[in-house]
Amino acid sequence: MCKRAGVHGQLVRGCGDFGVGGGEEVISKRYIEHQTKEDQLDENKNIFYWTGHPFVDAGLSSLLLLSGKERPEDIKDEDVNNAIKFAAKIYSEKTWSANYLHGMIFPNSGILMANPGIKGIISKAIKNILKKEMSISTESLDILKEMLIKNFDEMLAKDVIEYLKQLKDTRYKTLLSEEDIRDIGSEIIKQKFVNEAIKRKIERELYRLYEDIKNQKKEYVEISEGTCVICGRYPPYHKVPTYMSSFPLLGSGKKANYFHSGNLRGADICVHCLFLVQFMPLASYKIGRVLIIQGYPYELNLELSKEAIQDVRIHRSASNARNFKRTENFLFRKIIEITQKVVGGYNYWRRASISLYYFISNNQGQVIDIINIPNPSLIFVAFASSYDPQGWKNLVSTGWRKKLSTDEEFLNFEREKTNEVYTKLLHNESVLSHFINLKNRDANTKWELLEFYCKEVLGMDEKALELIKNVGDRIVETLDTLEENKLTRRLRELENATKLYQFEEFFVNLEKLRQRMKIERPLMSFDEFSSLLVNYGENLDISWRTVKNLLLFRIYEKLHDKLSKISEKEETNEGGDEE
Repeated sequence: MCKRAGVHGQLVRGCGDFGVGGGEEVISKRYIEHQTKEDQLDENKNIFYWTGHPFVDAGLSSLLLLSGKERPEDIKDEDVNNAIKFAAKIYSEKTWSANYLHGMIFPNSGILMANPGIKGIISKAIKNILKKEMSISTESLDILKEMLIKNFDEMLAKDVIEYLKQLKDTRYKTLLSEEDIRDIGSEIIKQKFVNEAIKRKIERELYRLYEDIKNQKKEYVEISEGTCVICGRYPPYHKVPTYMSSFPLLGSGKKANYFHSGNLRGADICVHCLFLVQFMPLASYKIGRVLIIQGYPYELNLELSKEAIQDVRIHRSASNARNFKRTENFLFRKIIEITQKVVGGYNYWRRASISLYYFISNNQGQVIDIINIPNPSLIFVAFASSYDPQGWKNLVSTGWRKKLSTDEEFLNFEREKTNEVYTKLLHNESVLSHFINLKNRDANTKWELLEFYCKEVLGMDEKALELIKNVGDRIVETLDTLEENKLTRRLRELENATKLYQFEEFFVNLEKLRQRMKIERPLMSFDEFSSLLVNYGENLDISWRTVKNLLLFRIYEKLHDKLSKISEKEETNEGGDEE
Protein backbone atom coordinates (compact mmCIF):
# COMPACT_ATOMS: atom_id res chain seq x y z
CA MET A 1 0.00 0.00 0.00
CA CYS A 2 1.37 3.37 -1.03
CA LYS A 3 0.43 6.33 1.10
CA ARG A 4 2.10 9.49 -0.09
CA ALA A 5 2.00 11.49 -3.26
CA GLY A 6 5.58 10.55 -4.01
CA VAL A 7 4.25 7.20 -5.17
CA HIS A 8 2.61 9.00 -8.06
CA GLY A 9 6.05 9.55 -9.46
CA GLN A 10 6.59 5.80 -9.37
CA LEU A 11 3.27 5.26 -11.08
CA VAL A 12 4.14 7.82 -13.76
CA ARG A 13 7.66 6.51 -14.25
CA GLY A 14 6.19 3.06 -14.57
CA CYS A 15 4.66 4.11 -17.86
CA GLY A 16 7.90 3.08 -19.48
CA ASP A 17 6.85 -0.50 -18.81
CA PHE A 18 4.05 -0.01 -21.31
CA GLY A 19 6.38 1.12 -24.06
CA VAL A 20 5.74 4.82 -23.54
CA GLY A 21 8.64 7.14 -24.23
CA GLY A 22 9.68 10.23 -22.36
CA GLY A 23 9.42 9.54 -18.66
CA GLU A 24 11.22 12.19 -16.66
CA GLU A 25 14.08 12.70 -19.07
CA VAL A 26 14.80 16.38 -19.51
CA ILE A 27 15.29 17.29 -23.12
CA SER A 28 17.17 20.55 -23.24
CA LYS A 29 16.23 21.44 -26.79
CA ARG A 30 13.88 19.88 -29.23
CA TYR A 31 12.52 21.42 -32.40
CA ILE A 32 9.60 20.25 -34.46
CA GLU A 33 10.53 22.41 -37.43
CA HIS A 34 12.26 19.56 -39.24
CA GLN A 35 8.88 17.96 -39.87
CA THR A 36 7.37 18.28 -43.31
CA LYS A 37 4.15 20.18 -43.67
CA GLU A 38 2.34 16.94 -44.52
CA ASP A 39 3.66 15.29 -41.34
CA GLN A 40 2.43 18.20 -39.27
CA LEU A 41 -1.03 18.21 -40.82
CA ASP A 42 -1.37 14.46 -40.26
CA GLU A 43 -0.20 14.76 -36.65
CA ASN A 44 -2.70 17.52 -35.97
CA LYS A 45 -5.48 15.05 -36.70
CA ASN A 46 -4.31 12.78 -33.89
CA ILE A 47 -4.84 15.08 -30.94
CA PHE A 48 -5.45 12.25 -28.47
CA TYR A 49 -3.38 9.12 -27.87
CA TRP A 50 -2.93 6.33 -25.36
CA THR A 51 -0.19 6.94 -22.80
CA GLY A 52 0.01 3.80 -20.63
CA HIS A 53 -0.91 5.85 -17.54
CA PRO A 54 -4.03 4.39 -15.84
CA PHE A 55 -5.69 7.71 -14.96
CA VAL A 56 -5.06 9.42 -18.29
CA ASP A 57 -6.08 6.36 -20.31
CA ALA A 58 -9.26 6.03 -18.24
CA GLY A 59 -10.09 9.59 -19.28
CA LEU A 60 -9.45 8.73 -22.92
CA SER A 61 -11.65 5.65 -22.56
CA SER A 62 -14.45 7.91 -21.28
CA LEU A 63 -14.03 10.21 -24.25
CA LEU A 64 -14.13 7.30 -26.71
CA LEU A 65 -17.13 5.62 -25.09
CA LEU A 66 -19.10 8.86 -24.89
CA SER A 67 -18.31 9.46 -28.56
CA GLY A 68 -19.05 5.93 -29.70
CA LYS A 69 -15.55 5.67 -31.19
CA GLU A 70 -12.92 2.94 -30.84
CA ARG A 71 -9.71 4.74 -31.85
CA PRO A 72 -8.34 8.03 -30.47
CA GLU A 73 -7.59 9.30 -33.98
CA ASP A 74 -11.31 9.11 -34.84
CA ILE A 75 -12.33 11.64 -32.18
CA LYS A 76 -13.66 14.87 -33.72
CA ASP A 77 -14.25 18.35 -32.35
CA GLU A 78 -17.96 17.62 -32.07
CA ASP A 79 -17.26 14.53 -29.97
CA VAL A 80 -15.11 16.51 -27.54
CA ASN A 81 -17.70 19.29 -27.30
CA ASN A 82 -20.45 16.81 -26.48
CA ALA A 83 -18.26 15.04 -23.92
CA ILE A 84 -17.42 18.34 -22.21
CA LYS A 85 -21.10 19.27 -21.97
CA PHE A 86 -21.98 15.84 -20.61
CA ALA A 87 -19.20 15.89 -18.01
CA ALA A 88 -19.99 19.45 -16.93
CA LYS A 89 -23.64 18.59 -16.39
CA ILE A 90 -22.76 15.51 -14.33
CA TYR A 91 -19.98 17.14 -12.33
CA SER A 92 -22.09 20.16 -11.38
CA GLU A 93 -24.47 17.93 -9.40
CA LYS A 94 -23.87 17.86 -5.65
CA THR A 95 -23.48 14.07 -5.41
CA TRP A 96 -20.54 14.34 -7.79
CA SER A 97 -19.02 17.66 -6.87
CA ALA A 98 -18.89 17.41 -3.09
CA ASN A 99 -19.05 13.68 -2.38
CA TYR A 100 -17.06 12.03 -5.16
CA LEU A 101 -14.85 14.53 -6.95
CA HIS A 102 -13.90 16.62 -3.92
CA GLY A 103 -14.11 13.81 -1.37
CA MET A 104 -12.19 11.12 -3.25
CA ILE A 105 -10.41 12.32 -6.40
CA PHE A 106 -9.88 16.09 -7.00
CA PRO A 107 -10.14 17.96 -3.66
CA ASN A 108 -10.87 21.67 -4.20
CA SER A 109 -10.60 21.37 -7.97
CA GLY A 110 -10.60 24.72 -9.72
CA ILE A 111 -11.17 23.02 -13.07
CA LEU A 112 -14.19 20.92 -12.11
CA MET A 113 -15.45 23.22 -9.34
CA ALA A 114 -15.17 20.24 -6.97
CA ASN A 115 -15.62 22.05 -3.70
CA PRO A 116 -18.55 21.65 -1.31
CA GLY A 117 -18.25 25.34 -0.50
CA ILE A 118 -18.50 26.63 -4.08
CA LYS A 119 -22.13 27.68 -3.58
CA GLY A 120 -21.22 29.03 -0.19
CA ILE A 121 -18.81 31.44 -1.87
CA ILE A 122 -21.70 32.87 -3.90
CA SER A 123 -23.93 33.06 -0.84
CA LYS A 124 -21.23 34.71 1.25
CA ALA A 125 -20.53 37.33 -1.42
CA ILE A 126 -24.20 38.22 -1.64
CA LYS A 127 -24.55 38.49 2.14
CA ASN A 128 -21.40 40.62 2.53
CA ILE A 129 -22.53 43.11 -0.11
CA LEU A 130 -26.08 43.37 1.26
CA LYS A 131 -24.76 43.96 4.78
CA LYS A 132 -23.05 47.18 3.72
CA GLU A 133 -26.33 49.03 3.33
CA MET A 134 -28.66 46.49 4.94
CA SER A 135 -30.91 46.76 1.89
CA ILE A 136 -31.25 45.64 -1.71
CA SER A 137 -30.11 48.93 -3.15
CA THR A 138 -29.07 49.85 -6.67
CA GLU A 139 -25.49 50.39 -5.51
CA SER A 140 -25.40 46.96 -3.83
CA LEU A 141 -26.72 45.30 -6.95
CA ASP A 142 -24.12 47.01 -9.14
CA ILE A 143 -21.24 45.83 -6.92
CA LEU A 144 -22.66 42.31 -6.81
CA LYS A 145 -23.10 42.23 -10.57
CA GLU A 146 -19.48 43.22 -11.17
CA MET A 147 -18.23 40.55 -8.76
CA LEU A 148 -20.31 37.75 -10.28
CA ILE A 149 -19.27 38.64 -13.84
CA LYS A 150 -15.63 38.56 -12.80
CA ASN A 151 -15.81 35.17 -11.03
CA PHE A 152 -18.54 33.44 -13.03
CA ASP A 153 -20.34 35.02 -15.98
CA GLU A 154 -22.86 37.65 -17.02
CA MET A 155 -25.71 35.16 -17.09
CA LEU A 156 -25.35 34.31 -13.40
CA ALA A 157 -25.04 38.01 -12.58
CA LYS A 158 -28.23 38.72 -14.51
CA ASP A 159 -30.14 35.87 -12.86
CA VAL A 160 -29.07 36.83 -9.34
CA ILE A 161 -29.83 40.52 -9.83
CA GLU A 162 -33.28 39.79 -11.26
CA TYR A 163 -34.04 37.41 -8.40
CA LEU A 164 -32.99 40.01 -5.81
CA LYS A 165 -35.13 42.66 -7.49
CA GLN A 166 -38.12 40.32 -7.27
CA LEU A 167 -37.43 39.78 -3.58
CA LYS A 168 -37.21 43.53 -3.06
CA ASP A 169 -40.52 44.14 -4.82
CA THR A 170 -42.39 41.37 -2.99
CA ARG A 171 -40.85 40.70 0.42
CA TYR A 172 -37.99 43.01 1.35
CA LYS A 173 -39.09 46.57 0.56
CA THR A 174 -37.54 48.11 3.66
CA LEU A 175 -34.26 47.66 5.51
CA LEU A 176 -32.98 44.11 5.95
CA SER A 177 -32.25 42.39 9.23
CA GLU A 178 -29.33 40.02 9.77
CA GLU A 179 -31.77 37.12 9.58
CA ASP A 180 -33.22 38.43 6.30
CA ILE A 181 -29.77 38.56 4.72
CA ARG A 182 -28.97 35.00 5.84
CA ASP A 183 -32.28 33.78 4.40
CA ILE A 184 -31.66 35.54 1.09
CA GLY A 185 -28.18 34.01 0.75
CA SER A 186 -29.46 30.51 1.54
CA GLU A 187 -32.43 30.87 -0.80
CA ILE A 188 -30.42 32.02 -3.81
CA ILE A 189 -27.93 29.13 -3.82
CA LYS A 190 -30.85 26.69 -4.00
CA GLN A 191 -31.98 28.13 -7.31
CA LYS A 192 -31.47 26.20 -10.53
CA PHE A 193 -29.59 29.05 -12.16
CA VAL A 194 -26.73 28.64 -9.66
CA ASN A 195 -26.21 25.01 -10.72
CA GLU A 196 -26.36 26.12 -14.35
CA ALA A 197 -23.66 28.72 -13.67
CA ILE A 198 -21.38 26.12 -12.10
CA LYS A 199 -21.95 23.85 -15.11
CA ARG A 200 -21.00 26.66 -17.50
CA LYS A 201 -17.90 27.39 -15.42
CA ILE A 202 -16.77 23.75 -15.70
CA GLU A 203 -17.43 23.83 -19.44
CA ARG A 204 -15.28 26.94 -19.88
CA GLU A 205 -12.39 25.43 -17.91
CA LEU A 206 -12.47 22.21 -19.95
CA TYR A 207 -12.81 24.10 -23.24
CA ARG A 208 -9.81 26.22 -22.30
CA LEU A 209 -7.68 23.12 -21.79
CA TYR A 210 -8.92 21.62 -25.05
CA GLU A 211 -8.11 24.78 -26.99
CA ASP A 212 -4.62 24.79 -25.49
CA ILE A 213 -4.14 21.19 -26.70
CA LYS A 214 -5.07 22.22 -30.23
CA ASN A 215 -2.89 25.32 -30.13
CA GLN A 216 0.01 23.23 -28.87
CA LYS A 217 -0.40 20.88 -31.80
CA LYS A 218 -0.32 23.76 -34.28
CA GLU A 219 2.64 25.66 -32.91
CA TYR A 220 6.32 25.01 -33.57
CA VAL A 221 7.77 25.27 -30.09
CA GLU A 222 11.16 24.83 -28.54
CA ILE A 223 11.00 22.51 -25.56
CA SER A 224 13.60 23.72 -23.10
CA GLU A 225 12.00 22.67 -19.80
CA GLY A 226 11.70 18.94 -20.35
CA THR A 227 8.65 16.95 -21.37
CA CYS A 228 5.52 15.54 -19.78
CA VAL A 229 6.40 12.83 -17.26
CA ILE A 230 3.41 10.81 -18.43
CA CYS A 231 3.46 10.79 -22.22
CA GLY A 232 6.88 12.29 -22.97
CA ARG A 233 5.52 14.14 -26.01
CA TYR A 234 4.88 17.73 -25.00
CA PRO A 235 6.18 20.31 -22.54
CA PRO A 236 4.66 20.69 -19.07
CA TYR A 237 1.54 22.83 -18.80
CA HIS A 238 1.96 25.57 -16.21
CA LYS A 239 -1.13 27.72 -16.76
CA VAL A 240 -2.72 25.55 -14.09
CA PRO A 241 -0.53 24.42 -11.15
CA THR A 242 -0.62 20.63 -11.27
CA TYR A 243 -1.35 19.52 -7.74
CA MET A 244 -3.80 16.96 -6.39
CA SER A 245 -6.69 19.36 -7.03
CA SER A 246 -6.21 18.79 -10.77
CA PHE A 247 -4.43 15.40 -10.86
CA PRO A 248 -4.94 12.71 -8.19
CA LEU A 249 -2.23 11.68 -5.71
CA LEU A 250 0.08 14.63 -6.27
CA GLY A 251 0.00 16.46 -2.94
CA SER A 252 -1.29 19.89 -2.04
CA GLY A 253 1.71 21.90 -3.27
CA LYS A 254 2.22 23.48 0.17
CA LYS A 255 5.60 21.80 0.58
CA ALA A 256 8.09 21.54 -2.26
CA ASN A 257 9.63 18.36 -0.88
CA TYR A 258 6.26 16.64 -1.09
CA PHE A 259 7.04 15.93 -4.75
CA HIS A 260 9.64 13.43 -5.91
CA SER A 261 10.96 16.13 -8.25
CA GLY A 262 10.75 19.02 -5.75
CA ASN A 263 8.98 21.04 -8.45
CA LEU A 264 7.38 24.20 -7.06
CA ARG A 265 4.91 24.28 -9.96
CA GLY A 266 3.67 20.77 -9.32
CA ALA A 267 4.20 17.78 -11.56
CA ASP A 268 5.46 18.24 -15.12
CA ILE A 269 2.31 17.13 -16.92
CA CYS A 270 1.25 18.35 -20.35
CA VAL A 271 -2.15 19.83 -21.17
CA HIS A 272 -3.17 16.71 -23.14
CA CYS A 273 -2.78 14.45 -20.10
CA LEU A 274 -4.23 17.06 -17.73
CA PHE A 275 -7.33 17.43 -19.93
CA LEU A 276 -7.97 13.71 -20.25
CA VAL A 277 -7.62 12.96 -16.55
CA GLN A 278 -10.61 15.26 -15.88
CA PHE A 279 -12.79 12.60 -17.57
CA MET A 280 -11.29 9.74 -15.57
CA PRO A 281 -14.01 9.76 -12.84
CA LEU A 282 -16.63 8.81 -15.44
CA ALA A 283 -14.78 5.54 -16.15
CA SER A 284 -14.20 4.69 -12.48
CA TYR A 285 -16.01 2.35 -10.11
CA LYS A 286 -16.84 3.32 -6.55
CA ILE A 287 -16.14 0.35 -4.26
CA GLY A 288 -15.38 2.02 -0.93
CA ARG A 289 -12.56 3.85 -2.68
CA VAL A 290 -12.07 4.67 -6.36
CA LEU A 291 -11.26 1.77 -8.68
CA ILE A 292 -9.62 2.21 -12.08
CA ILE A 293 -9.15 -0.95 -14.16
CA GLN A 294 -6.39 -0.64 -16.74
CA GLY A 295 -5.98 -3.13 -19.54
CA TYR A 296 -3.69 -3.89 -22.43
CA PRO A 297 -4.10 -3.99 -25.39
CA TYR A 298 -5.51 -0.51 -25.12
CA GLU A 299 -8.87 -1.44 -26.69
CA LEU A 300 -9.49 -3.62 -23.64
CA ASN A 301 -9.83 -0.42 -21.59
CA LEU A 302 -13.05 0.35 -23.44
CA GLU A 303 -14.57 -2.99 -22.49
CA LEU A 304 -13.46 -2.65 -18.87
CA SER A 305 -14.87 0.90 -18.56
CA LYS A 306 -18.06 0.46 -20.57
CA GLU A 307 -20.19 -0.50 -17.58
CA ALA A 308 -19.06 2.57 -15.61
CA ILE A 309 -20.07 4.92 -18.44
CA GLN A 310 -23.42 3.17 -18.86
CA ASP A 311 -24.16 3.52 -15.14
CA VAL A 312 -23.31 7.23 -15.24
CA ARG A 313 -25.63 7.75 -18.21
CA ILE A 314 -28.51 5.89 -16.57
CA HIS A 315 -28.19 6.80 -12.89
CA ARG A 316 -26.29 10.11 -13.13
CA SER A 317 -23.96 8.87 -10.39
CA ALA A 318 -20.63 7.07 -10.24
CA SER A 319 -20.91 3.33 -10.89
CA ASN A 320 -21.19 1.27 -7.71
CA ALA A 321 -19.91 -1.83 -9.56
CA ARG A 322 -23.21 -3.69 -9.02
CA ASN A 323 -22.73 -3.34 -5.25
CA PHE A 324 -19.61 -5.51 -5.22
CA LYS A 325 -17.60 -4.98 -2.05
CA ARG A 326 -14.36 -6.63 -3.23
CA THR A 327 -12.39 -5.36 -6.21
CA GLU A 328 -11.02 -8.77 -7.24
CA ASN A 329 -14.47 -10.39 -7.14
CA PHE A 330 -15.82 -7.69 -9.43
CA LEU A 331 -12.87 -8.00 -11.79
CA PHE A 332 -13.12 -11.78 -12.17
CA ARG A 333 -16.85 -11.44 -12.82
CA LYS A 334 -16.06 -9.01 -15.63
CA ILE A 335 -13.37 -11.31 -17.03
CA ILE A 336 -15.93 -14.11 -17.28
CA GLU A 337 -18.45 -11.86 -19.05
CA ILE A 338 -15.92 -10.41 -21.49
CA THR A 339 -14.67 -13.91 -22.36
CA GLN A 340 -18.18 -14.85 -23.46
CA LYS A 341 -18.23 -11.96 -25.94
CA VAL A 342 -14.76 -11.79 -27.46
CA VAL A 343 -13.52 -13.77 -30.42
CA GLY A 344 -11.09 -16.46 -29.34
CA GLY A 345 -12.61 -17.05 -25.91
CA TYR A 346 -10.04 -17.66 -23.18
CA ASN A 347 -7.15 -17.37 -25.67
CA TYR A 348 -7.93 -13.65 -25.91
CA TRP A 349 -6.26 -13.19 -22.53
CA ARG A 350 -2.95 -14.65 -23.66
CA ARG A 351 -2.00 -11.26 -25.10
CA ALA A 352 -3.73 -9.20 -22.42
CA SER A 353 -2.73 -7.70 -19.08
CA ILE A 354 -4.81 -6.06 -16.36
CA SER A 355 -3.94 -3.93 -13.35
CA LEU A 356 -6.20 -2.49 -10.67
CA TYR A 357 -5.63 0.97 -9.17
CA TYR A 358 -7.61 1.29 -5.96
CA PHE A 359 -7.14 4.71 -4.41
CA ILE A 360 -8.47 7.74 -2.60
CA SER A 361 -7.08 11.25 -2.86
CA ASN A 362 -8.47 13.96 -0.59
CA ASN A 363 -7.40 16.50 1.99
CA GLN A 364 -7.33 13.87 4.74
CA GLY A 365 -4.92 11.54 2.99
CA GLN A 366 -3.83 9.80 -0.17
CA VAL A 367 -3.67 6.03 -0.50
CA ILE A 368 -3.32 3.69 -3.46
CA ASP A 369 -3.18 -0.08 -3.85
CA ILE A 370 -1.82 -1.31 -7.18
CA ILE A 371 -2.81 -4.89 -8.00
CA ASN A 372 -1.26 -6.53 -11.04
CA ILE A 373 -3.31 -9.53 -12.11
CA PRO A 374 -1.12 -12.54 -13.03
CA ASN A 375 -1.75 -13.38 -16.67
CA PRO A 376 -1.95 -17.17 -16.07
CA SER A 377 -4.73 -16.51 -13.55
CA LEU A 378 -6.65 -14.47 -16.14
CA ILE A 379 -6.37 -17.27 -18.66
CA PHE A 380 -7.41 -19.90 -16.12
CA VAL A 381 -10.48 -17.99 -14.91
CA ALA A 382 -11.57 -17.37 -18.51
CA PHE A 383 -11.10 -21.04 -19.46
CA ALA A 384 -12.62 -22.52 -16.29
CA SER A 385 -15.78 -20.43 -16.40
CA SER A 386 -16.45 -21.30 -20.04
CA TYR A 387 -15.30 -24.96 -20.20
CA ASP A 388 -16.79 -26.18 -16.90
CA PRO A 389 -19.16 -23.52 -15.46
CA GLN A 390 -20.50 -25.73 -12.67
CA GLY A 391 -17.02 -26.97 -11.78
CA TRP A 392 -15.81 -23.36 -11.64
CA LYS A 393 -18.62 -22.44 -9.25
CA ASN A 394 -17.81 -25.49 -7.09
CA LEU A 395 -14.17 -24.44 -7.02
CA VAL A 396 -14.91 -20.81 -6.10
CA SER A 397 -17.47 -21.87 -3.47
CA THR A 398 -14.71 -23.65 -1.56
CA GLY A 399 -13.16 -20.22 -1.12
CA TRP A 400 -16.10 -19.35 1.14
CA ARG A 401 -16.03 -22.81 2.79
CA LYS A 402 -19.71 -23.11 2.02
CA LYS A 403 -21.74 -25.13 -0.46
CA LEU A 404 -23.95 -22.74 -2.40
CA SER A 405 -27.01 -24.36 -3.94
CA THR A 406 -28.32 -21.61 -6.23
CA ASP A 407 -26.86 -19.09 -8.69
CA GLU A 408 -28.48 -16.27 -6.73
CA GLU A 409 -26.80 -17.37 -3.51
CA PHE A 410 -23.47 -17.63 -5.34
CA LEU A 411 -23.79 -14.08 -6.73
CA ASN A 412 -24.75 -12.68 -3.32
CA PHE A 413 -21.64 -14.20 -1.74
CA GLU A 414 -19.51 -13.00 -4.65
CA ARG A 415 -20.72 -9.43 -4.12
CA GLU A 416 -20.23 -9.41 -0.37
CA LYS A 417 -17.53 -11.84 0.76
CA THR A 418 -13.77 -12.13 0.39
CA ASN A 419 -12.97 -15.34 -1.49
CA GLU A 420 -9.90 -17.42 -0.70
CA VAL A 421 -9.65 -18.80 -4.26
CA TYR A 422 -9.73 -15.32 -5.81
CA THR A 423 -7.18 -14.05 -3.31
CA LYS A 424 -4.79 -16.92 -4.02
CA LEU A 425 -5.11 -16.45 -7.78
CA LEU A 426 -4.21 -12.78 -7.34
CA HIS A 427 -1.09 -13.62 -5.36
CA ASN A 428 0.12 -16.53 -7.48
CA GLU A 429 -0.63 -19.01 -4.71
CA SER A 430 -1.76 -22.54 -5.49
CA VAL A 431 -5.49 -23.36 -5.38
CA LEU A 432 -4.88 -27.05 -6.06
CA SER A 433 -6.37 -28.13 -2.73
CA HIS A 434 -9.66 -26.47 -3.72
CA PHE A 435 -10.17 -28.89 -6.62
CA ILE A 436 -11.05 -31.71 -4.23
CA ASN A 437 -13.52 -32.14 -1.38
CA LEU A 438 -11.71 -34.25 1.21
CA LYS A 439 -14.70 -34.45 3.52
CA ASN A 440 -17.05 -35.88 0.88
CA ARG A 441 -14.27 -37.53 -1.14
CA ASP A 442 -15.39 -35.81 -4.30
CA ALA A 443 -13.81 -33.94 -7.23
CA ASN A 444 -15.11 -30.40 -7.63
CA THR A 445 -14.35 -30.08 -11.36
CA LYS A 446 -13.47 -32.11 -14.42
CA TRP A 447 -9.96 -33.57 -14.77
CA GLU A 448 -9.40 -31.46 -17.90
CA LEU A 449 -9.89 -28.29 -15.88
CA LEU A 450 -7.40 -29.42 -13.25
CA GLU A 451 -4.95 -30.38 -15.99
CA PHE A 452 -5.32 -26.95 -17.60
CA TYR A 453 -4.66 -25.23 -14.26
CA CYS A 454 -1.53 -27.29 -13.65
CA LYS A 455 -0.11 -26.49 -17.08
CA GLU A 456 -1.09 -22.83 -17.36
CA VAL A 457 -0.75 -21.60 -13.78
CA LEU A 458 1.59 -24.03 -12.04
CA GLY A 459 3.69 -24.52 -15.16
CA MET A 460 3.76 -28.30 -14.88
CA ASP A 461 5.07 -30.38 -17.75
CA GLU A 462 2.47 -32.22 -19.83
CA LYS A 463 4.43 -35.48 -19.62
CA ALA A 464 4.54 -35.23 -15.83
CA LEU A 465 0.77 -34.71 -15.73
CA GLU A 466 0.20 -37.70 -17.99
CA LEU A 467 2.39 -39.83 -15.72
CA ILE A 468 0.44 -38.76 -12.62
CA LYS A 469 -2.83 -39.47 -14.42
CA ASN A 470 -1.68 -42.95 -15.42
CA VAL A 471 -0.41 -43.76 -11.93
CA GLY A 472 -3.73 -42.52 -10.56
CA ASP A 473 -5.59 -44.88 -12.88
CA ARG A 474 -3.45 -47.80 -11.67
CA ILE A 475 -4.24 -46.87 -8.06
CA VAL A 476 -7.94 -46.82 -8.96
CA GLU A 477 -7.52 -50.22 -10.64
CA THR A 478 -6.19 -51.60 -7.36
CA LEU A 479 -8.62 -49.93 -4.95
CA ASP A 480 -11.68 -50.74 -7.04
CA THR A 481 -11.22 -54.48 -6.34
CA LEU A 482 -11.14 -54.06 -2.55
CA GLU A 483 -13.94 -54.46 -0.06
CA GLU A 484 -15.40 -51.23 1.17
CA ASN A 485 -13.68 -51.18 4.56
CA LYS A 486 -10.29 -52.06 3.07
CA LEU A 487 -10.71 -49.47 0.32
CA THR A 488 -11.49 -46.80 2.90
CA ARG A 489 -8.47 -47.79 5.01
CA ARG A 490 -6.08 -47.66 2.02
CA LEU A 491 -7.47 -44.36 0.81
CA ARG A 492 -7.14 -42.86 4.27
CA GLU A 493 -3.41 -43.65 4.21
CA LEU A 494 -3.02 -41.35 1.22
CA GLU A 495 -5.34 -38.66 2.57
CA ASN A 496 -3.58 -38.51 5.94
CA ALA A 497 -0.04 -38.38 4.55
CA THR A 498 1.52 -35.15 5.85
CA LYS A 499 5.19 -36.14 5.46
CA LEU A 500 7.08 -37.31 2.42
CA TYR A 501 7.97 -40.69 4.01
CA GLN A 502 4.26 -41.33 4.72
CA PHE A 503 3.47 -40.57 1.10
CA GLU A 504 6.17 -43.01 -0.04
CA GLU A 505 4.88 -45.69 2.33
CA PHE A 506 1.46 -45.54 0.67
CA PHE A 507 3.00 -46.59 -2.66
CA VAL A 508 5.16 -49.30 -1.09
CA ASN A 509 2.17 -50.78 0.73
CA LEU A 510 -0.01 -50.55 -2.33
CA GLU A 511 2.61 -52.33 -4.46
CA LYS A 512 2.79 -55.14 -1.89
CA LEU A 513 -0.99 -55.39 -2.07
CA ARG A 514 -0.87 -55.66 -5.87
CA GLN A 515 1.66 -58.47 -5.59
CA ARG A 516 -0.55 -60.37 -3.12
CA MET A 517 -3.44 -59.85 -5.53
CA LYS A 518 -1.20 -61.24 -8.31
CA ILE A 519 -1.52 -58.13 -10.49
CA GLU A 520 1.36 -58.60 -12.91
CA ARG A 521 1.81 -54.99 -13.98
CA PRO A 522 3.73 -52.98 -11.33
CA LEU A 523 2.19 -49.85 -9.90
CA MET A 524 5.08 -47.86 -11.36
CA SER A 525 8.63 -48.32 -12.56
CA PHE A 526 11.67 -47.17 -10.60
CA ASP A 527 12.11 -44.21 -12.96
CA GLU A 528 8.45 -43.25 -12.51
CA PHE A 529 8.73 -43.59 -8.75
CA SER A 530 11.86 -41.43 -8.74
CA SER A 531 10.28 -38.79 -10.96
CA LEU A 532 7.06 -38.76 -8.97
CA LEU A 533 8.60 -38.48 -5.53
CA VAL A 534 12.30 -37.69 -5.34
CA ASN A 535 12.43 -34.91 -7.91
CA TYR A 536 9.88 -32.79 -6.09
CA GLY A 537 11.27 -32.99 -2.56
CA GLU A 538 9.86 -31.24 0.49
CA ASN A 539 10.47 -27.58 -0.22
CA LEU A 540 9.76 -26.98 -3.90
CA ASP A 541 6.69 -25.02 -4.98
CA ILE A 542 5.49 -28.00 -6.99
CA SER A 543 6.10 -30.60 -4.29
CA TRP A 544 4.97 -34.12 -3.52
CA ARG A 545 1.85 -32.53 -2.01
CA THR A 546 0.93 -31.39 -5.51
CA VAL A 547 1.22 -34.99 -6.71
CA LYS A 548 -0.85 -36.15 -3.74
CA ASN A 549 -3.70 -33.73 -4.55
CA LEU A 550 -3.65 -34.72 -8.21
CA LEU A 551 -3.81 -38.42 -7.34
CA LEU A 552 -6.67 -37.87 -4.88
CA PHE A 553 -8.55 -35.92 -7.54
CA ARG A 554 -8.16 -38.80 -10.01
CA ILE A 555 -9.24 -41.36 -7.43
CA TYR A 556 -12.28 -39.34 -6.33
CA GLU A 557 -13.29 -38.75 -9.93
CA LYS A 558 -12.98 -42.38 -11.04
CA LEU A 559 -14.46 -43.96 -7.88
CA HIS A 560 -17.11 -41.31 -7.34
CA ASP A 561 -20.12 -43.65 -7.31
CA LYS A 562 -18.49 -46.22 -5.08
CA LEU A 563 -17.19 -43.65 -2.59
CA SER A 564 -20.59 -41.95 -2.48
CA LYS A 565 -22.28 -45.21 -1.51
CA ILE A 566 -19.68 -45.83 1.20
CA SER A 567 -20.26 -42.30 2.58
CA GLU A 568 -24.02 -42.84 2.62
CA LYS A 569 -23.65 -46.09 4.54
CA GLU A 570 -21.28 -44.48 7.04
CA GLU A 571 -23.75 -41.63 7.62
CA THR A 572 -26.59 -44.15 8.06
CA ASN A 573 -24.59 -46.18 10.58
CA GLU A 574 -23.67 -43.06 12.51
CA GLY A 575 -27.33 -42.07 12.63
CA GLY A 576 -28.29 -45.53 13.88
CA ASP A 577 -25.66 -45.39 16.61
CA GLU A 578 -27.03 -42.10 17.86
CA GLU A 579 -30.50 -43.57 18.16
